[in-house]
Amino acid sequence: MFMSISIGPIALTVDSLLTIVSVISLWLLTAFFTRKASYKSFATDTLFYSLFTGLFAARVAFVIAMWEVYQHDWLSAIDIRDGGFNQSIGWFAGVCIMLFRSKKYSQLFSIYIKSAAITAVAVFPFFVFNSMLSNQRTIETINVYNADGTPIELVLNNNKPTVINFWASWCPPCRREMPMLEYAQKNDVNIEYIFVNQGEAPSKVRQFLGKQKIDLKNTYFDFTGSTAKELGAFGLPTTLFFNAGGKLVDSHMGELSEASLQYYLDPLRKKAINSSD
Repeated sequence: MFMSISIGPIALTVDSLLTIVSVISLWLLTAFFTRKASYKSFATDTLFYSLFTGLFAARVAFVIAMWEVYQHDWLSAIDIRDGGFNQSIGWFAGVCIMLFRSKKYSQLFSIYIKSAAITAVAVFPFFVFNSMLSNQRTIETINVYNADGTPIELVLNNNKPTVINFWASWCPPCRREMPMLEYAQKNDVNIEYIFVNQGEAPSKVRQFLGKQKIDLKNTYFDFTGSTAKELGAFGLPTTLFFNAGGKLVDSHMGELSEASLQYYLDPLRKKAINSSD
């Protein structure tokens, strides 16, 4: 599974990497097709305006959708580290800006269409392939170690949605999201939470959790990182979301907020309720 990929010290989800490649491709193709035109700068600038407008609209739409959570902490609404964006709204807003500005030059619209078509043909198959790899695999067990170093197999198909969080004490975003995940584990009994520490000694983990006064249940260890790699988690923190049947349905690389966690959990809860009826 290739949900994330490591490029030197940088880890990105495959979808994020493909989105970046798509934006760069669109910009380069537009610059190429307008290289001799008097409106070249206008054409490329429009793409930047569209990008930033799309990001802004995507964030606003996400905050509105999760306002029940954000209303208790308004400042967290501007903290985009939780990755909370409504991609559909973002793309729509970006395209609208592009179409509106392209009216100034009649040739520009066809250039954008041509650039977008070439980009789509080149990149879209990779989106489809990654989606097939990431979201169509059922995991029955994962191999981890308990605190005394004994290898165990954890069964995921337990008729409850499962959240697996890969973390380490040296990872700042891991530490920031830990109190929120502790609260979620204690208060959401219908979701199974599993925490898999990466490459640290149990004694060090116990010391860290004790110092932070964090009480996590279901804490296990992946000393070599092999389990994380097998599941495609190459960056920390990475959180995987499984339905009650053990099927991986979503993943998040980077820090989670309460809002982004609920965003991933809501569909799992609805499916669990529907399947029990």
